[in-house]
Amino acid sequence: MLRVLATRYTSALPELRRLLLDLGLVPGEEGEGWAVLDSHSGRVRLRSAERGSPQDGATVFGVEVRDPQEFARRTADDGGRAALEDSAGGPRVRITGPDGFAFTAEPASHAGRPVDADPDMTVRLEWNTPDLDGTAATLAAIGARPRPEPLLGPDLAREFTAKNGGVIAAVRAAAVSAGGLVLEYSGRRSELMPRLALAGWAAEEVTAEEAEGGSRPGGVVRVQIPTPDGRDVTILAAGPAGGAEMR
Repeated sequence: MLRVLATRYTSALPELRRLLLDLGLVPGEEGEGWAVLDSHSGRVRLRSAERGSPQDGATVFGVEVRDPQEFARRTADDGGRAALEDSAGGPRVRITGPDGFAFTAEPASHAGRPVDADPDMTVRLEWNTPDLDGTAATLAAIGARPRPEPLLGPDLAREFTAKNGGVIAAVRAAAVSAGGLVLEYSGRRSELMPRLALAGWAAEEVTAEEAEGGSRPGGVVRVQIPTPDGRDVTILAAGPAGGAEMR
């Protein structure tokens, strides 16, 4: 099993939780200072952070697996760098890419997908790197599958899907880092924007990916949603900025 788990540290956990619910995610596990929400494909974990701290608004790249020991063995057999380590939640695996970026694979609490989450919303992990090919090899080694119809062009990204939910993308960048909290929306953007406005979120269309080499007709629009912790939540949606989608 392999499933996307994006962890957002935030000083505005109730507000971020409400935003994710407004976007069609559904509650999973919750506790003091943390909450996990499920999309139709992938999960988001929110963790409290002190306002203004370096963690506040940061998103941590991560995945969930069924059996950490077996996952580590298979990843190593397929050419990836995987090391078992102990954590408060039990054994987990640290994967390191050729560019030095590292992330963890945690044991999953369940393997099912929620039936009542918005089927058009997907959680997307972004690994910013100058080494697209090396990063793509690492993602293949952990069992991610090349995406048949990527959102972005091959000069910008290499995109993969996780078997049990979510998208993982290596995105070309000058410096190595984890991307922010990103989701994909495959429904009508003409319905998404009014939906966000009605819920009180000031979303803005800021970038047509077509101008940067997007591979789909009509390009990909980047919808930015400002949040109280100072970091936007991003939604990638197909269709031309300011125009009507052809569905």
